[in-house]
Amino acid sequence: MLSDTSVNIGSGSISAGIEAEDSLKAVISFIKLHFKTFAENNQGQISMNEKGLSQNLCILLNRNAKKYPFFFHPEFMENINSGVSPQVDIGTMSYDDKIIISDREYSEHDSFFSIEAKRLPTPGSTREKEYVIGNPAPSGAMERFKKGIHGSALKFAAIIGYVQKENYDHWFLKINSWIDELTELDNFNIWQSADKIKRTDNQGPKEFAEFESINSRIVNGKRAPDIKIFHFWINLTTTGLGNPSI
Repeated sequence: MLSDTSVNIGSGSISAGIEAEDSLKAVISFIKLHFKTFAENNQGQISMNEKGLSQNLCILLNRNAKKYPFFFHPEFMENINSGVSPQVDIGTMSYDDKIIISDREYSEHDSFFSIEAKRLPTPGSTREKEYVIGNPAPSGAMERFKKGIHGSALKFAAIIGYVQKENYDHWFLKINSWIDELTELDNFNIWQSADKIKRTDNQGPKEFAEFESINSRIVNGKRAPDIKIFHFWINLTTTGLGNPSI
């Protein structure tokens, strides 16, 4: 099983006897390794739609993942038994029949690390805050993970922000201000100040920036374990955005 192996990102080799989270770390290291190439290949795509960008990213990742024990599935259905199932933009699948991340087992048909994607800015006046929350439908990226619409069985997930205007600092402040607004208006304690995104010590080159958040969840009306979300923002503008200063 992938959970029993260590994956060397440079060679694709595997060896036994390490923590289960190393499977997840291998995937995160792999996708971060290819963000620079994706940004370079799509530089100037400041009007391309979200699905087109995610398809390009998924193709790039799969072409480079041939030697690794995982692959990426676009438009991954959360429930294959439902024709109207929500679909996360990219699911991560193991080639093995099952994988264990922490104390949870995922089958060959499950995504063990799901990735949602949003454009920054999201087009349309009614969709401005869709990185966080949708209106009127629950179409926000963070919202869908918090409500278990995406990744209800996951402890870890990711959101990719395709930066097509402004800079990293602008979106860091803007997104956290939207969460602050929701916290003040929320009478059901779904949104909390602790949901805000935070900087990490692993800031990448100018092509992408990395953040993270620990988000509380209410799934089917019940409080569920928190989910950790990795936030990866990719610069598609023609200007260097530099590392975040905040």
